[in-house]
Amino acid sequence: MEVAVIIPTKNEENSLPHLLSSLKKQTFRKFKTYVCDSDSTDKTKEIAKKYGAIITKGGLPAIARDHGAREAIKKGAKILIFIDADVILPTKDFLEKSVKEFKERKLDVASTEIIPCLIKKIKGKERFLPSKDVRLMLFYSIYNLIMRKSQNGKRPFMQNYMISNKETHKKIGGFENLEFGEDSEYSKKAVEKGFKFKLLETPGKVFVSIRRFKEKGFLRMLILYLYFNARVLMGHKFIIQEKRGYFK
Repeated sequence: MEVAVIIPTKNEENSLPHLLSSLKKQTFRKFKTYVCDSDSTDKTKEIAKKYGAIITKGGLPAIARDHGAREAIKKGAKILIFIDADVILPTKDFLEKSVKEFKERKLDVASTEIIPCLIKKIKGKERFLPSKDVRLMLFYSIYNLIMRKSQNGKRPFMQNYMISNKETHKKIGGFENLEFGEDSEYSKKAVEKGFKFKLLETPGKVFVSIRRFKEKGFLRMLILYLYFNARVLMGHKFIIQEKRGYFK
């Protein structure tokens, strides 16, 4: 398959079904899904198998994505789509539009804007709706603005839903072993080496979970994100340490 969807996981039994279900409904069918699992102790791997995903070795997101990319490239993948496990594709043609625009604009790396998502049961069925929390709407609006403004510069931001071609991935050496900011470091390295990065326009915004804000509280997460991003802008790299996780 020319296209590979690569998903890093660790104990994602609550989120992964939503993403895999949205992938199963896509009009674009010429892709294989790789779930790169980091020794999950819940039903993550069972769920992945149920949806026909290929399970590979995992780790923290940067490492897991590289494992998945390596396996996908071996099987002939030319376009790599990296999606976080708590993302949901909002429309049935999201992949189709993504791949089409990626090719037509001759991009090497791309991403999309993001929107906070709520999962609600309406008449017995789960519905995915944009969050109406004003704080979250403002937070993600600012983040989208930063991504849009940075896409033409030397330090473009990207997150949650990322596309790369295999040549770019191999030449920049994949994702750096960072525990935070590995996604934007990837696009930064690509631009530094002369590859073309842009935000995609036609697919729209991808849905992202607000679970961290719910679990840890909005103010705490806001302070963490501001602190970490400020450190990154000052040149600090959050190198992966085996027993440490900034968002555990």
